[in-house]
Amino acid sequence: SMIIDAHAHLGHDYVFDEEITEEELITQYRKDHVDGAIIQPFISRPYIEETKAYHNRIAEFCDAGKGLFYGMASINPHFKDEEVYDELKRCVKELGFVGVKITPIAHAVNPASKDGMKIFDMARELKITVMVHTGSGAPFSDPMMILPAAKQFPDVKIVIAHAGTDLLKSEAVFLTKTYDQIYIEPSWLGISATKAVIESCGVNKVMFSSDHPRNVPMELLKYRNLISDSEDLERVLSGTVIEAFELKTK
Repeated sequence: SMIIDAHAHLGHDYVFDEEITEEELITQYRKDHVDGAIIQPFISRPYIEETKAYHNRIAEFCDAGKGLFYGMASINPHFKDEEVYDELKRCVKELGFVGVKITPIAHAVNPASKDGMKIFDMARELKITVMVHTGSGAPFSDPMMILPAAKQFPDVKIVIAHAGTDLLKSEAVFLTKTYDQIYIEPSWLGISATKAVIESCGVNKVMFSSDHPRNVPMELLKYRNLISDSEDLERVLSGTVIEAFELKTK
């Protein structure tokens, strides 16, 4: 069955001092028989030129991977409106990206703020999905900060990254159950909390994601232990992400 990682990073992260290379991703995916992924940048230095360079690197990686690799933009929402819009439009129209990420802790942005909400507005126009980091970085990273966008943009699909983590899981589950357009990805979530998310939200709303290559085997093991039905497992490992990001799987 097909496996697509909903949440992968590439590059150097200047906020969290992390680095993931193309080789690391490919090696890990081959090892664990992962067919593809949605690749997003790590947090660049806060300049539009560096942001563009990160996006270009991802586009090259996804082209080289041929097939089930897709790009996701990550742009500091506090850049000038026209800079954010122009780059997001370029990512979608020229590079073929399928989503945009808001990282409240690293972008210092509240998704419910004016600059946060403009991302959802642009996503609606460009017909892409918005992934929002939740968990660490509260209060901005509290899943409930997504509520105004969920209400205002019913036609924009939203993915709650990290399911609020164990601490704010209930808020993430509430939103996912309440809004048709909201999906949940429980990377780094403990096994019991992940079980609760699957039971509460159903497999049609839950997607496999790693956030880091070394986390890939752990996340896969989580779902294989929790889900016995093969169709349900396939839905979580690839079906949900295909629906949430409207992926063309060729």
